[in-house]
Amino acid sequence: MLEKVEEFNIERVMEEFERVTKDAERIQKETLKRILEDNASAEYLLNLGLNGRTDPESFKAFVPLVTHKDLEPYINRILDGDFSSVLTGKPITTMSLRSVRHTQTT
Repeated sequence: MLEKVEEFNIERVMEEFERVTKDAERIQKETLKRILEDNASAEYLLNLGLNGRTDPESFKAFVPLVTHKDLEPYINRILDGDFSSVLTGKPITTMSLRSVRHTQTT
């Protein structure tokens, strides 16, 4: 049976966008806290000294900005079959690899 598709309403979309972005800082902090709670047992975060802390202030204090190269040893362990909580609280059992070609514009 066909379901009735709701007509696109730009006003409704704009209202929803306004609602969810009104307090973006609070939402971002809540999202980071949830991510940290889900991954508190990850070896990577434990090695940085986070030790189960899930507040944004501790994250800023203990977790530096990193590049792919910094994470490569952890990624290689996962690719080699390490199913422990290396980078995330839950083991990563599959990984998709793809190459990205960067173009430089002048």
